[in-house]
Amino acid sequence: MQITLKNGTARIGLAALEGVAFLLLTFWTGKAYFASVVSHTLNADNLQLATRLDPGDSEYHLELGRLCQYSLTDINPTEATAELKLAAEESPLDAQPWLDLGAAQELAGQTDEAEASLRRADYLAPSQPGFQWAIGNFFLLHGNVDESLRHFRVVLAGTPQYDGMIFSTAWKAVDNADEILAKVIPDKARAEISYMYYLAGKGKLNDAQKVWKERLANTQESYTASDVGHYIDILVADNLPDEAYHDWKDLEKRGLVVAPSEPGDLVYDGDFETELTNYGFGWRIFPPPGTYIGLDSTTFHSGGHSLLVRFPGNANYLFRNVCEDVTVNPGDNYRARAFMKTDGITTNSGPRLEVFDPYDPKELDMLSDQLVGTNAAWALLSLSFSPKPKTHLVNVCITRMPSDKLDNLIAGKLWVDDVSVVKEEPDPLRAKHEVR
Repeated sequence: MQITLKNGTARIGLAALEGVAFLLLTFWTGKAYFASVVSHTLNADNLQLATRLDPGDSEYHLELGRLCQYSLTDINPTEATAELKLAAEESPLDAQPWLDLGAAQELAGQTDEAEASLRRADYLAPSQPGFQWAIGNFFLLHGNVDESLRHFRVVLAGTPQYDGMIFSTAWKAVDNADEILAKVIPDKARAEISYMYYLAGKGKLNDAQKVWKERLANTQESYTASDVGHYIDILVADNLPDEAYHDWKDLEKRGLVVAPSEPGDLVYDGDFETELTNYGFGWRIFPPPGTYIGLDSTTFHSGGHSLLVRFPGNANYLFRNVCEDVTVNPGDNYRARAFMKTDGITTNSGPRLEVFDPYDPKELDMLSDQLVGTNAAWALLSLSFSPKPKTHLVNVCITRMPSDKLDNLIAGKLWVDDVSVVKEEPDPLRAKHEVR
């Protein structure tokens, strides 16, 4: 319905009213705009003016409170607390002013008020890592360890940013591996893996293994073999091959590493049909300068790939740069095999198969025959070995020993495929002969 004003006085009055409303709107809009302009220069005078021009904008009170709290030139703790209270009152559902207010109250010695403000921030931002980190530190500072650990657990679930600090803080506060694992480490694979590496780096391998066995081995969370492969390397390096292999088998059960293709074979990816890993019980490939080592899909003994090594002819070195760890039982008999072919291998020392104890080569170090020149057909290189009582792990390597000749710079190509280590049944005739 349209209203028509026939009275001239009424029309004039309405126009005047509209004009006043417009002027008021312009005035308030102008105040808000001017407040935003002056607040961009962050000093106490400008922010105080901004709060007077637009007192309902909590951001100005927040910035002024922070300035009064932390500025070297405008510090005023009393005004800081007052402004931060106003910021929280103007935006009661925003966690940030409550967090800043709690920090100001804490510095002012108002512990109870600070706790109330921080609990309000916790309620408004229960899963925000930055807020939870600050709140957790408050409770830790005041001796409420259990409360602080609850907040730190939320932080770990949300971001890796504070991992190291939280792990160190938790150990200083609790010094109990089981309690930390239960109360601090969330059921998140990323955080569990990070904590496991932290423990391993501190030499707490027994505690690190608890993380593996109680969490990672059975978790429904997803992770990759590369995420944990170097932890297995740490166990091997610390002479814990059985623990390392147990963890590797857990990865196999989860489908994260491919089991050996032949029953009884102890070599993983001996046919080189998957990507090279460089961790755990997969192949370790470390090319010397100028030497190429990689998968080749044009030449193979079985499957669709072999490993190609291309020697550049610029050095006479001990080549032991293609290896895999294999766990063995002392006293059992084993046979290691590999198929190789060569093209133009120079010098009198060529590639061969080697098995040795990496912890103490004096316990076991055996070499197969070598290949030199060109071997167009695949040659089977093999050797049998029986580990002594101290040997639980062997390295199976493609090895080339240095040459003692003048012409000693190795060049040419080598292909390797179908590497295996299998347990051999004892020879009853040999055993009977040895008894006699």
